[in-house]
Amino acid sequence: MSAFQSTLWTVIRGAREGDDSHFATFVDRYRPPVVRFITRKGLRSVAEDLAQEVFVRIFTQGVLAKADPSRGRFRSLVLAVTRHVIGHHLEREGAQKRGGGKVGSLGEIDVAAPAQEEDEFDREWVSHLLQVALARLAREHAHYHQALGGVLFEGRSYAEMASELERTENQIRNHVHRGRTKLVQYLRDEVREYAASEEDYQQELQSLARHFPSRNG
Repeated sequence: MSAFQSTLWTVIRGAREGDDSHFATFVDRYRPPVVRFITRKGLRSVAEDLAQEVFVRIFTQGVLAKADPSRGRFRSLVLAVTRHVIGHHLEREGAQKRGGGKVGSLGEIDVAAPAQEEDEFDREWVSHLLQVALARLAREHAHYHQALGGVLFEGRSYAEMASELERTENQIRNHVHRGRTKLVQYLRDEVREYAASEEDYQQELQSLARHFPSRNG
């Protein structure tokens, strides 16, 4: 088994075999961007329920047969099922469809999505990856996380952070630089968790790159 198949795909195989813990792990890891995407579609009141339906359908209606490491991008599959669930909800509610054409059956699900929707989902996906990466940075390098958060995300000066963390300004600059480097690596690690191959990994990074925090050098 390749390194690319030892994480997400192990979870998927376990879930296919009825392991509830694998299903819970899968849902916990990928639910947040789905909920936020559905919320942005104006369905805040039912976002949690529809997100749950997305993952139930993924695991109970044969959709995982498409989640093969040799076929397509996992992220695109999640988006396709999410669009399908939203479409059926709107049909059930008698609301006007959003996002284009008629929704087909899951057996014929098309992973292609309108560019605007794909871009919206990409932003939510990367936002979630960023939150996970920041949480890891906080656990593993607390000073890097504090300095990076203060300077880059809160707009505070190096002098302010130096005083707060009892460091020199030069140390804070080093913390920010190293923290940013670590953060980008952690983001890449998250993509590697669900990539099926080296090619898929590189293509996924390229696809999501416009939403990743930039890094000098």
